[in-house]
Amino acid sequence: MSGLVEMALPLLPEAALAEDPAVREALQKYGLKLTEARRKLLQGVVSRRTRHFSLVMEDLKDPHNISAVIRTCEVFGFQDVHVINEVNPYRVTRSVLKGSYKWLDIFCHSRRVECLDNLRGRGYKIAVASTSAETSLYDLDLSQPVAFYLGSETMGNHPETLKRADVRFRIPQQGLTESLNVSVCAGVIIATLDHWLRENGRDKHSLSPEERSALLATFYERSAVGVDRNSPIHYLD
Repeated sequence: MSGLVEMALPLLPEAALAEDPAVREALQKYGLKLTEARRKLLQGVVSRRTRHFSLVMEDLKDPHNISAVIRTCEVFGFQDVHVINEVNPYRVTRSVLKGSYKWLDIFCHSRRVECLDNLRGRGYKIAVASTSAETSLYDLDLSQPVAFYLGSETMGNHPETLKRADVRFRIPQQGLTESLNVSVCAGVIIATLDHWLRENGRDKHSLSPEERSALLATFYERSAVGVDRNSPIHYLD
């Protein structure tokens, strides 16, 4: 009998850094299924993720608009997106998403009040886009976490949202048309926030080491085996 002993695989460096045993196990288990180049790519993406800003879509009706906002958030590294579906259900257009939803955390709220309370409890200031506001997007104080609300294409901002907002803002316009398409509005906001992060140090507003390890483990799993067991969509309320 040869008595061959199975050699233990060496612990991946990123797994060794994780304090949470479950995260460490996931990083090792799924990381070994990926190439080193793939792991490096995901590590770089996670290092640039931020939760300092978040986008909230309030009862958007057009799945194309919802999908476009989600895709833009992922491209610019905003990890959390909130969807209020008190009136209109959460629906997306996968051809627009291009798989971007896999790399985000999408929180679906059935009640707008609970969404507001959830975000405020996590330290976010509530900023609502409104064409009637006097404060410009470019004059907002962005030093603390801010959740940016986008109202419904047909109904606009809900009165309860406007009532409980910390600030209302507008995107300055030079033409005669009153408003922008909601997904274009989101694009302008996100690009403005990205510029602010670059000017003020994106690393200062990135995830904590614990959050990075947990998100990296999630990315490894979704990259290795898909999203069936670790869905990016979280239904709340």
